Amino acid sequence: MYCNACGNPMPDDARFCGKCGKAVLGTVASAVPVVRTRLEKHLPVLALLWVVFSVLRIVQGGVVTFVGTMFLPHFFMFGWPFWPFSHFFLPGLITGVGVVVLVLGILGAAAGWGLWQREPWARIVVLILGVIALIHFPFGTALGIYTLWVLLPNESAAEYARVTHPA
Repeated sequence: MYCNACGNPMPDDARFCGKCGKAVLGTVASAVPVVRTRLEKHLPVLALLWVVFSVLRIVQGGVVTFVGTMFLPHFFMFGWPFWPFSHFFLPGLITGVGVVVLVLGILGAAAGWGLWQREPWARIVVLILGVIALIHFPFGTALGIYTLWVLLPNESAAEYARVTHPA
């Protein structure tokens, strides 16, 4: 449960908000069914999906970086007969792609954790990563669309600002 005044997370049996001190309606509030907004319903799922997707990208980026730095220089040691500079160019290109995927994975995992903790910066970072993920077909595309659907509307921005921790 969250405080209606400041958005601070509170235990369900709390009588007062620990942050702002506002009294919580006890029996009257419990008799009324709780209506959860779209953001409240989907934010934990979205945070979990971003962490899982990003951990998989970290593994993918680590493997590609490892292959680019360890195996390809030895594989192309004598050069490719069709392109004499392949021993220099291809391992660097593949290592660079692996590093980019690795950095995006680390950033996505941090942003997913930030969404879970309701950090103010996490919404913007996840929206940017969601747009980038649209090109990672099929799972990244699905996650990007889901991210934009949950976090992009103005109502979601206002509600997220209400439930975030102050900086």
